[in-house]
Amino acid sequence: MKRTVGILLMLALAGCGGRQATKCSNTVFYGYVSICLPKVKGMNECMSHESVQRIVQPYLASGPVLGYYLNNETYKKVDSLGMITYDTYFMVYGEYQYENYAATDNDLEIKTAGLEKSLFDKEGFARIEENMGSVKAEKPVLLEKYSPRPNVRTMLILMKYYDDTGVETSVVSAANVILVKQRLLNLAYYVAYSGGKSIDDLKQKNETVVNAFLDAN
Repeated sequence: MKRTVGILLMLALAGCGGRQATKCSNTVFYGYVSICLPKVKGMNECMSHESVQRIVQPYLASGPVLGYYLNNETYKKVDSLGMITYDTYFMVYGEYQYENYAATDNDLEIKTAGLEKSLFDKEGFARIEENMGSVKAEKPVLLEKYSPRPNVRTMLILMKYYDDTGVETSVVSAANVILVKQRLLNLAYYVAYSGGKSIDDLKQKNETVVNAFLDAN
C-alpha cells in the first residue's frame, strides 16, 4: 500500500539556506540549491537507510527523493520496511527536469494545475493506473484544495486500492506543491483513512510539517 499511493502521486507529478542554514543538521541538494530537511517531532528522516532506498527506487525514474520520514513506531521496524505495511509517512521529492529551473509564482500555479489534471482527468488517471501492476485503484476523490502558506498549494485526496486478492485499502493524502528558493518541490503526506477524524488529523500533521520545512529553508 505504501508504495502504491506514492507511485500514484509521483507519476502524476512527473512529466539549508537562509538564516537557519548553519543550524541545519540534515542538508541535501536539489540541483545546485541546498535544502534543509527539518527535524519533526514524532518523525524520523531515514532516506539514507538501505531499506528506504529500496522502497523509493521506483520513484527515481522521474526525480530525486530528497527526504523520507517515518513515524516513531514504524521507524523501529525500518530494517523490515519492505515486508511490513505502514500508513503514516511523508516524503519530499522533485523532478530532474526542474532541478536547476528558477521557478516563479506562475510556475507554482501551473504545476499545481498539472497535478490536479493528472490525478483526476480520465486519460491522466488511466496512464497512471497502467503503471500500478496487479493493484487496481478507484479514481481519486479530491476532498479539499487550499493554500496553507502563500507559496504552498495543497490538495487532500482520498484513494482506494484493491490488491490481487480483493483486499481494499483506503488512504487519505496531502499532496503539496511548494515553491522554495526558486525551486518547485513536492511534499506528500499519507495516512490511513478511517473517517473524518483521519482527514482532520492529516491536515494538522501536514500543516506542521509544511511549516517546519519552510521555516528551515
